[in-house]
Amino acid sequence: MNFTKVLCFTLLLPCLSAGAEDPNATHRKQFAEAYAALTSGQRTKAAQLIRGLENYPLYSYYRYYDLQRNLHRAAEDDVREFLTAYDGSLLASRLRRDWLKQLGKGRRWRAYLEAYRPQTDPVLQCWQITARIETGALEGVITDATRLWLVGKSQPEQCDRAFAFLASEGAISDELRYARIRLALANNQARLANYLARSLGDPRLVATAAAWLEAHANPEAGLAHPALADDTPLTREVVIHAISRIARMNVDRAVSAWDRLADKYAFSVAERGKVRAIIGVAAARAEHPDQIALLAAVPRDAVDDTVEKYRIREGIRLRAWTELAQWTLTDPVGGTNLLRWRYWHARALQELGKVDAANARFEDLAQQRDYYGFMSADQLGVEYRMNHHPIAPSAAETTAITARPGIVRARELFLIDRPFKARLEWAFEVDHMSRRDVSRDLEVAAHVMNQWGWYDRAILALGKATSYDDLEVRFPLEHEGLVRSYAAKRHVAPAVLYAIIRTESAFMHDARSPAGALGLMQVMPATGRETARRIGAALPSARALLDPKKNVMIGSAYLKQVLDRFDGSFSMAAAAYNAGPHRVRSWRPDSGCVPADIWVDTIPFTETRRYVRRASFYATVYQWRLNEPVERISSRLTAVDAQGMTQQC
Repeated sequence: MNFTKVLCFTLLLPCLSAGAEDPNATHRKQFAEAYAALTSGQRTKAAQLIRGLENYPLYSYYRYYDLQRNLHRAAEDDVREFLTAYDGSLLASRLRRDWLKQLGKGRRWRAYLEAYRPQTDPVLQCWQITARIETGALEGVITDATRLWLVGKSQPEQCDRAFAFLASEGAISDELRYARIRLALANNQARLANYLARSLGDPRLVATAAAWLEAHANPEAGLAHPALADDTPLTREVVIHAISRIARMNVDRAVSAWDRLADKYAFSVAERGKVRAIIGVAAARAEHPDQIALLAAVPRDAVDDTVEKYRIREGIRLRAWTELAQWTLTDPVGGTNLLRWRYWHARALQELGKVDAANARFEDLAQQRDYYGFMSADQLGVEYRMNHHPIAPSAAETTAITARPGIVRARELFLIDRPFKARLEWAFEVDHMSRRDVSRDLEVAAHVMNQWGWYDRAILALGKATSYDDLEVRFPLEHEGLVRSYAAKRHVAPAVLYAIIRTESAFMHDARSPAGALGLMQVMPATGRETARRIGAALPSARALLDPKKNVMIGSAYLKQVLDRFDGSFSMAAAAYNAGPHRVRSWRPDSGCVPADIWVDTIPFTETRRYVRRASFYATVYQWRLNEPVERISSRLTAVDAQGMTQQC
C-alpha cells in the first residue's frame, strides 16, 4: 500500500502537517506485533506486547481474537464484560452471535436470554424462543414462534422445539397450515407444501390443497381436478396459479385456458388484472408475437414493477411508440428509473411526430445531471447542467464524525494495512448511524473519507445517502498522472479511462469481483495474461493486477483493444468490456440499423445495460472534472447495424 496519501488519514482535518505529532503512530507498530503474535499462537509474547495499549482504538481486536479463538472454554463473565464494554460495535455484534451459538449448543438457556439481542439468523431466533419455553418466560412466545413457522421454506432443525410447542398448544390451525402451503408454492417449495398438506384435517382444505399441488406439478391436468368444480376464493386461487405455471411454458395455451375459464369463475377485478399481468409478462419474456398487445391488456391497477420493466424494454425494442407513449404518460408505480421512464415518453412522442410536446419534456429532463438528462440536452442542443454543490461540512460536523468509535477503528485498520477489516468497520458504522439525520452524517463521512484518500468508501457513503451533487467527492482524480500517462500511450481519452475505473471499482485498488476480476479496472487474470503477452509486459502473477500501475497498464491496453475491435464505438466497447466481445457481436441486429439510445437501452443483460449508461455518463462528468471540453454524450454513443456500428441511422 502507498502510505503517502494515507498520512492524511488522521482524526483531525485538515491533514496533519509534516511535523505534527500523531499520538497513535508508535502504538500501531506495537499493536501489529502483538496481534501477529496472538494470531500465530504466541499468547505469552502477545500479552507482553499489548501492555500499555489498553486505550488504543484497536485494543478491542486483540481482546476479541483472544476470546473468540477459545470461546468454547471462555468464562461467562469475560464474555459479558466484553459485550458490555464494546456494546454496539462490530466486534461485539460478532462475538455475541458466536457466543449465542455456544450457549444454544450447550442448552444454557438463562445465559442465552441474558446475552440475546435481535438476530437475523433463524437458528438464533428459534433458540431464543426455545430458551423462553425452557425457562418459563412464555409471554408472546406463541406469536413469535408463529411468525417463524409461517414462512415459505423449511426452517432449520433448531426450530423444532419451538414448533412442537406451537403444536402442543393447539396454535397451528388448518387455516395456518394452508397459509403456509400458499407461501411454499409461491416459493416453488412443493416438497414442503406436500408435507404440510398431509397434516390438514378440514376435508375442504384437503381437497383444495390436493388440487393446488397437482396444478403446480402438472397445471393443465390440474385444472380438471374435481375440487375445482366449485367457485370459491380458494379454487380461484388455484386456477390462477395453474395459469401462471402454464404461461411460463406456453403463452398461447395460457391464453386459451384463461379464455375458457375467465367467465366460469367469479373472478374479482383484481384477480382478472393479476392474470392479465401474468400472461403479459410471460409473453414479453418469451418474445411472443403478441407481447405488446398482451402487455397493453394489463389494467392499470394490476401494473407493477415487473410489468413496467417489460413494457419499457419491449416497447423500446419493438418501437411500439403509441403504446410506449401511453404507458409512460404517468410516472411509474414500481422501481423503474424515473428519468429513464420520462426520457422514453419524450422519445415516443418525438417518434409519433409530437415534436413540441416531446421537446417540452426534454427541456425538463435537460435540467438533470444524468445520462438521460444529457441525452435530453443533446436532443435540444443545449448545455449540460452539472449542478455541482460541495458538501462543505462545518468543523463541528467533521469532528463529530471523526470521533465516532467505528470511524476511528476503521481509520486505524486502514493505516496498519488491514483494508478488508477497515471496510467492515466502516460499513457497520454507517449502517448504524442515527436515523435522525443519517443522510447528512453520511455526507459528512463521505467528505472526510475523500480527504483521507479513501475514495471508494466516500463514493459508497454518498450512494447510501442518495446524495449526488458533490462531484469532486463522487468523481475523484486519484492516480491522475498514471491515468494521463496510459491514456496518452493508448490514444484513449483520460476521461474514458477514468470512467471505466469509476464504473468498475470506484477506485478500490484491491477490488476482487465474485467472477475473479481484479483491481482498479477489474481485469480478469486470463485477460491480463493474454494482454500482457500482447503488449510485451511482465505479469508475474494474477495478484500483480492489484497494483494500480500494473492494472492500469494492462486494463488500458485491453480497453483500447475492444475500442479498436468495435471501430471506436464507446457504447459497444463498454458493453464488451463488461460482458465480453463475443456477446456484443451477437447483439448486433440481423438487418437494418438501431439508433444508439435504443441499442443501449435494449442490451439484453440488465447489468451491462446499466454499465454502458453509467460509463457513458461518467466519461462526460470526468471531462468536466479534468477541465476538458465536454463531448456530447450522443456523439460518443454510436448507432449499430448488422456490420457493427455506424454514426447514425
